[in-house]
Amino acid sequence: MRKKNKIKLNINLNLIIIFLLIIFLIKSDFFRKLYFLNQDAYTQRMISKYGYCTKESYGFLVDLKKKYKFDLNPKIVNYDVLPSSNWIIYNSSQDFEKKPRIFLNYQKELSLIFNNSEKNFKSEGHVQNTNFLKSITFITKNENFYINDNIKIYKIFNGKKKLIFKKHVNENIENQKKIYVNLKTEKFNSRWEKFYFELENSNHSNKIDKVILNFRNKYQFSDEDVLFSKKNCFYIK
Repeated sequence: MRKKNKIKLNINLNLIIIFLLIIFLIKSDFFRKLYFLNQDAYTQRMISKYGYCTKESYGFLVDLKKKYKFDLNPKIVNYDVLPSSNWIIYNSSQDFEKKPRIFLNYQKELSLIFNNSEKNFKSEGHVQNTNFLKSITFITKNENFYINDNIKIYKIFNGKKKLIFKKHVNENIENQKKIYVNLKTEKFNSRWEKFYFELENSNHSNKIDKVILNFRNKYQFSDEDVLFSKKNCFYIK
């Protein structure tokens, strides 16, 4: 009998302790703090993987979603060649806006560098979201020379050259010489293709270290248009 009473007493004490512990945890806001602690840890892990205003810009988009209510899914333009960032703020019950308002890793001026590879020049990296070729810059090997030659830019498609651009140049070339083109074109937008720059007279190629194509960004906006920004990530009106 005494043994049963002792067991019953221990059970009651344990229940009282558990009850008091629960009351303490509730009063101290423990569960809420634990939830936000886990959320903060999760957010930091995601930022470490997907960047704040780099890569997919997870941190910027999460902050943007906290700050603004979207009636439609915003159209996102990322200037880095990466999978779409839409998944971060996507709402399956909403349609998409027609015009982009979120710009990630934005670059006001775009350029495509071509490195000398003996007979021609091969592009390094890619450009996206341009519709205007402004100029061509020549980086020479510390010497001036005269060009009266055709320049060609092409890509390889199914093993064959596909001409993208051709221009005759007839002038003196010095280091960082800029030749203005001012051509409306979207043919240089690419996520993976390589482009090739070629001079018909290959002797000129030996005097050039690099060639740079300078583009205008397709999407232009002013400071007054910006609602929220961090570094080179922007949300506009």
